[in-house]
Amino acid sequence: RTAELTPKQKENMRKVSLLVGSLTFVVLGIGLIWTVYYLILGAVDPAYSDYATNMSQLIVSVLTVFSIIIAFYQFLREKP
Repeated sequence: RTAELTPKQKENMRKVSLLVGSLTFVVLGIGLIWTVYYLILGAVDPAYSDYATNMSQLIVSVLTVFSIIIAFYQFLREKP
């Protein structure tokens, strides 16, 4: 048995979803900028290539975990 959401609850869910979506784009955009920065750093200064590679891998790992959490939230939100 599923309970029907009230209009107030639906509005709150819409606001939370909008916030989560905006936060997702901001975090992924920042991750893209930092990853490109470290790509350029590794290409320009070979002495920093190992450091740049490790930092890029760390950023991608964090963004992957973040994306999985957001996808799980979306799955739970849209579950009937």
